[in-house]
Amino acid sequence: MVPGPCLGALTLRHLQRNRRSAAPRAPRAPRARGGEGVTLPEEDLWIQRLDLEKFGSEVHDLGQKLKASQDQNDMKHLRKIVLWSRLCAVIGLGTMWMAPPNLVSIIFLSLWTHSAWTMMGHHACHGGYNRTDESGRFSSRGFALGSLWRRLQDWFDWMLPEAWSIEHNQLHHYRLSEDGDPDLLERNSQDWSPIERMIMPFVSMLVWKWAYYAPNTYKELKLQEMRTKKIPLPQNFDPQKPLTLGDLVAGEGQGVLSLTELMTKVMGPYFIFRFFLLPLPLIFFGPAFYFHGVCNLFLADILSNIHGFIVVVPNHAGNDLYRFERSCRPKSPTFYLRAITSSVNFDTGGDVNDFMHGWLNYQIEHHCWPDLSMLSYQKGQAQLKEICARHGVPYVQENVFIRLKKTLDIAMGKTKMRRYPDSMEREADMMVWQDQKVAA
Repeated sequence: MVPGPCLGALTLRHLQRNRRSAAPRAPRAPRARGGEGVTLPEEDLWIQRLDLEKFGSEVHDLGQKLKASQDQNDMKHLRKIVLWSRLCAVIGLGTMWMAPPNLVSIIFLSLWTHSAWTMMGHHACHGGYNRTDESGRFSSRGFALGSLWRRLQDWFDWMLPEAWSIEHNQLHHYRLSEDGDPDLLERNSQDWSPIERMIMPFVSMLVWKWAYYAPNTYKELKLQEMRTKKIPLPQNFDPQKPLTLGDLVAGEGQGVLSLTELMTKVMGPYFIFRFFLLPLPLIFFGPAFYFHGVCNLFLADILSNIHGFIVVVPNHAGNDLYRFERSCRPKSPTFYLRAITSSVNFDTGGDVNDFMHGWLNYQIEHHCWPDLSMLSYQKGQAQLKEICARHGVPYVQENVFIRLKKTLDIAMGKTKMRRYPDSMEREADMMVWQDQKVAA
């Protein structure tokens, strides 16, 4: 539409006003959410521009939509992944009698162990199938819990499932990249000497599930029990410091747990069953076959540790991810923002690719909505990425080996994670957990 002659004067005055108002202005200094001025580095300027409440609302609504759409298709998908895991077990167990190192047996035994943890155990313990599993087999209220028999049936690994639920489901997820996050690599490696920084990351790859995860998850369970019973912590005991198997052997952790308790209740049953009872039928064919089975199982465990380290530890480490000073309310806008800006996705798409990544390539979606199914993460990934792009929120997705390099750089002290400016936090979302009040 072209304006008529009678509008010419008005149009001219309007253009003149716009020209005057468009004169360059001095850039306004970023201001904290409380109103005070704050200087942000260039990589953090997106924080100033973000409408956090609107962003959080969109992320929350997407999670609710995905949750409401879960049905028997999610169970069908889970059963397919369980079948793949069981097939790995059949191939691995059926070939472990061969002379070691038998790569077929080692790879498939490793995949069996890895998939039972990262896909079945992980998502079932989070409650991802509570709403769709009519049998209750994969309910978080019973899966691998309560007895050694259920643990053996559902998910038998170095870690005690009850301890994993405390350390991972509660502390890691709801204190992500804070000092209270037990899996914060930068904090856990800060006391390493220069030599340890060069060696420990590679040693950890080989042994971390039983040397770190098993004792440290059990420590968190014991600490929760002590807080519930109002038992004071031993003097000079740091609850945030990782407690490793080596620490227990050296006599640390006294008053919280002992090496004997860890072995009898957590690690011992798995060690005996996995490496000595499981291959026992082979002894009827000769001691050599039994020895082959034991050796292949040990080698498979090493490979499973390496595989797990590569896809788990890089999820929240890198110089492009954030650390935080204080805790926030679950499901608040800040909670969703932290889940995204302190997590990283790997290459996504396709069940085979996702199976090999242990579904940990959807870590951003998983931390936003921990209690969804594996299928839901596949459905929601592109939608969440689009929301982030529209709001200018960093959504980091890279190849797993690129992320492994960035993780090693953090562990070796070559780079540091970003610090989210505390003055820019949304105060309405901040909270203090009960144990933090006690510690204060």
